[in-house]
Amino acid sequence: MGNKHGKKNAKAVEKKNGTAPVEDKKEEEDRAARWRAETQTKNVEEQLLLDQIASLYTFKILLLGAGESGKSTILKQVKSIHNHKLKKSELDHIATSLHQNTVDCMKALLGAMATYSISLTDEKMLDTKKWVEEFADDQKLTLAQALEINTLWKSEPIKAVYEKREDFWLLDSCDYYMENIQRFAEEDFVPNEEDSVRARIRTTGIIETDLKTRYDRKENEPEKLNVKMVDVGGQRNERKKWMHCFDDVKCILFLASMAGYKQVLFEDAKKNRVEEALELFKKTTHNSIFKDTPIFLFLNKKDLFEQMIRKHPLDECNTFKDYKGDSTYNEAFSHLKMRFREQMPPGKEVEIFDVTGVSRRDIKEAFVEVMKKLMEINRPKIIKKRAEIDKQLKKLDRKHRCIIV
Repeated sequence: MGNKHGKKNAKAVEKKNGTAPVEDKKEEEDRAARWRAETQTKNVEEQLLLDQIASLYTFKILLLGAGESGKSTILKQVKSIHNHKLKKSELDHIATSLHQNTVDCMKALLGAMATYSISLTDEKMLDTKKWVEEFADDQKLTLAQALEINTLWKSEPIKAVYEKREDFWLLDSCDYYMENIQRFAEEDFVPNEEDSVRARIRTTGIIETDLKTRYDRKENEPEKLNVKMVDVGGQRNERKKWMHCFDDVKCILFLASMAGYKQVLFEDAKKNRVEEALELFKKTTHNSIFKDTPIFLFLNKKDLFEQMIRKHPLDECNTFKDYKGDSTYNEAFSHLKMRFREQMPPGKEVEIFDVTGVSRRDIKEAFVEVMKKLMEINRPKIIKKRAEIDKQLKKLDRKHRCIIV
C-alpha cells in the first residue's frame, strides 16, 4: 500500500520538477490536444445552433408592386423610422435625382401641350423649353435655370396642362419639386428628410436593407427582430428579377397606388395603373411559391386619392364601371379593398392598410401592425423550433462536460 502511494508521489515530484518520463508527457499533451479539439468542435456546433435561433427571429419581407406604387418611398420611411442614417454619397445621389425629377416633370408637361392644342408664345419661355428638352440625365440645374423653370411653371399654358395631369404620365410630387426648385439649385443644398422621401429614384435590380426593430416581445425572446427588406423594381422589364428573391420569404408587402385609378403607367401610356396593380396582385398571390406566405397590402397615396375622388368619380375608370357608390373617400376605398380581395386565391386572407407613403406616422403605425401580425403567425412555430434547439444545446453542453471529466 505504502509502496503504491510512494510511486504516485514520485510521479508528482517528477511532473513538478519536469523530470516525468517522456511517455507521461506525451499522454498529457495528447489529452490537452483532444480537449482543445473537442472544445473547438463544441464551440462551432454551439454557434451553428445559436445562428439557427437568430434565424428564427429574422424576417425577410419582400416589397412588390407595379412601378410608382411607392415601394421605395415606404422603404425610405422605414429606414428613417429605424434611424438609418444616409451616407454623403446617398445624399448626393438624392440631390441629383431631385434635379432630374423636376426636369422630367417639366418635360412631361411640355410634351403634353400638343395633345390639348396648348402652346407657348413667349420667346424666353420657348428658349427654356428647348434646353429643358435637351437636358441630360446626369446634369444639375444652375440657379438661373431653376428660375427659368419656375417662370415656366407659373405660366398660364403650363397651368392649363397641369390641370389635365391625370390623363398623362407625371410624377406625383411634381408640385413639390417645382415649389422647391430654387432651393434644390443652391450650391450648398443638402436634401432634408422630406426631400429624400419625395425623390423618385427608379429601382433597378434588387436592393436589400437590414434593420433591427422593436416588437411586442414575450419572455425569453430577443429585444429586437432582425428584418431584411427586399425592394425590387416594379416596372415590367424589372419583374423577371423577382424570382431571385422568393426564397425564405416571411411575408409579401404589396404596394398599390389608389390614385392610379386616374393615372397611366410610365412604360405604357394606354394602361391604367390600378388595372395593372390588380392584375399583378392576382398573379403574385396565386403564385404557388406564396401559397402559405402571409400577404399584406398597402393601398398607398391616400392623400392624392382623397383629392382626386372629389373631382373624378371612381367609375370614370373603365375598371370600375360597375361602381355605384358616391364620391366619398370611405365608400371608394371600401370598393377598392373589395376589388383587391377578389384577386386573392380562395380561402387566403389579406391584411389591408390605407397609407400615405410620405407620412412618417402612417408608415410607422402600419409597419408596427405588420410586425405584430407576423409574430402572432410565426410565434407557435418559433417556440417549437426554439425548444428543439435548446435541447440540442443542453445535450452538447453535457457531452462536453463529460469529455472534460
